Amino acid sequence: MSGTKGDAKPSAGWPAVTLSLDRNRPGETSVRAAMWPTLALDTDERWFDELYVWTEGFQPGTMQRARIQLNALAKAFVLLEREKVRRIGVTLSFGTVERALDAVTDTFDAHRFHVHRLVVLLRGQLERVRSPYRVQSFIDWLRSQHVPVGYRVAAPRVSMEIKAIDFVRPDFAKLLAPTSRRSEFWEDVVLEARATGIRGQRLIVAGIETAEQRALAVSAGFGFAQGSAIRPAYDPPSIRTPPTLPPHGETASTIDDTSS
Repeated sequence: MSGTKGDAKPSAGWPAVTLSLDRNRPGETSVRAAMWPTLALDTDERWFDELYVWTEGFQPGTMQRARIQLNALAKAFVLLEREKVRRIGVTLSFGTVERALDAVTDTFDAHRFHVHRLVVLLRGQLERVRSPYRVQSFIDWLRSQHVPVGYRVAAPRVSMEIKAIDFVRPDFAKLLAPTSRRSEFWEDVVLEARATGIRGQRLIVAGIETAEQRALAVSAGFGFAQGSAIRPAYDPPSIRTPPTLPPHGETASTIDDTSS
């Protein structure tokens, strides 16, 4: 799943029946989704829109989570093919890659012409991975396809996930905005990340909901951000309607964020 306890979610996401565990019995589970624009804090660059998926009312098992993430991955590729977004980010857990590697790579292979427009965020507990070589081979393969590989930090401190970060060697990382209002605390987060090899300009801070948080993020040196104070989340576009990208020559930041 993209979302777990502690992650920033919209106050009310949109039902994602097509990503549910069993499409024939959607009422038995609650899977929700939203698109989070990821924007630079010091320029008008729009890096990617993240297809953010989470469950409500239950904790999915490893294979349940894998099925939802695989459905989300397939949805992301369709959105690219239908020109609903210019670049999209998806989350895959270590468990999904480890247990469903063939299904994951088959999905990538089926959409090989759009792989370069995808951004992958990995997450999970490294100590629970039984076959780390499978995950590592997938990471290496993504890089050979020029797909940016990120890591989603779930712990309160970056240093608490140093083993996973060393394992992934991420091109960027995403973490939740600090709860402190002290600028020194925000700066310490960036310094911790830098100590692991991740530059501040490659850090995405999520959950920016106020102008004060945005100012703190800018002052601390974060490169990118997500949140209502940056750009509100929007309903994942319908894949049944015509393309919605702006005319050639306009920037990605002018894309209309309304649902299809």
